[in-house]
Amino acid sequence: MGIARIAYGTVGDGVPASAFTDLPLPTKSSVAFNFQDPKEVRIDVEGSSDPLYVTLVKDSTDYIEFSLPTPSNDVIKEMTGGELDAETDKWSESVETPDINKSFQIDTPVRNGKYVRYTIVNGKVAAKLSQAPGAEQPELLLVRVYKQAAITAAGLKKTAFTREVLAPTAG
Repeated sequence: MGIARIAYGTVGDGVPASAFTDLPLPTKSSVAFNFQDPKEVRIDVEGSSDPLYVTLVKDSTDYIEFSLPTPSNDVIKEMTGGELDAETDKWSESVETPDINKSFQIDTPVRNGKYVRYTIVNGKVAAKLSQAPGAEQPELLLVRVYKQAAITAAGLKKTAFTREVLAPTAG
């Protein structure tokens, strides 16, 4: 289906951002959802081939990943941290690994009068320049957004990821 929009915003109090800023559209087929399978933990007892108890636990962190072609220095700063000299449009990377948390929304194109919106409430962002420009390819910024718990200041745990089917609004 493809992607019609990727946007980010400031994480709310256990809820998604109240306002989002659109990113440039990603390179074709670069958006990947890497949601991990749970790991089985079982308690076996002597004399039985069936376990007494089985539970499933998260073994790895879920994340989404996408590549942005020829990003502006503003976008690079938002996704990787560092410093931007607005006067000269010069970006300098962070000396230390930055701690970047944002809400993200990904929308599909409208099909049959509806589109799907995926939202990560509290995403840990890890991004890097992953490809230098060449004769037949653009510079790429690879962005990985790890899904983290959405916990309010009062300690209430809320959902970390949603999928909505929406009708486009007039406007």
